Amino acid sequence: MTSTKMLLSAALVAGTMSAGAANAQDWYGQIFGGATFADNPNFSGVIGGAANSVFTNLDDGYNLGFAIGRRFGDLGNGVGLRGEIELSFSENDADGFNFTGNGPGAEANPGGDISSTNLFANVYADFDTGGRVTPYLGGGIGVSFVDQSLVYGPTSNVRIDGSDEVFALQLIAGASVDVSESAELFGDVRYIQAYDVAGTRTVNGAAPASVSDDLSSVALNVGLRFNF
Repeated sequence: MTSTKMLLSAALVAGTMSAGAANAQDWYGQIFGGATFADNPNFSGVIGGAANSVFTNLDDGYNLGFAIGRRFGDLGNGVGLRGEIELSFSENDADGFNFTGNGPGAEANPGGDISSTNLFANVYADFDTGGRVTPYLGGGIGVSFVDQSLVYGPTSNVRIDGSDEVFALQLIAGASVDVSESAELFGDVRYIQAYDVAGTRTVNGAAPASVSDDLSSVALNVGLRFNF
């Protein structure tokens, strides 16, 4: 799926939400940030004429984001529906590599990072408890723009670089607390996966090799939501 098709799909979802909410109220904007804990990817491909992989260890990182959304009303039994468009950014530094072509053991001089800019269309179910605290569950689909700039080797001569645009999804669970008539504090956990992220491995004196893997992470966020 091309990035254009993915963006059009996200826009279609957003448009459907807006059309269905013609009589709804409660627009909101929110900002959030927190820590992201990335799974360690295993970038695989044909390297040096054989199937090899580069196991990559990523440090804990950070993420920031904002969203514009709208509430659609009560679905019954105290369950409310809302939708939003989210733009977020995350980054994780690399602190270790293991290239199967060199056998077991860590590679020297690890460095670099992987960053992602995500555009999601999210849908949530809010569960009214009758008090100030509102738990919620949600999910989103969209596109992730992933930049890789990784380096290792005896003289830092091996690189994995690339900018890729891929399909991504996320699952969300959290709760919000009313702090005024127009503002809420919230915290949530998000599982995010970007599919088939590709990069190019290069080393002095060897042909470039294409490598890829899915990228997944868990993000813990806190944020502030403004209702208008």
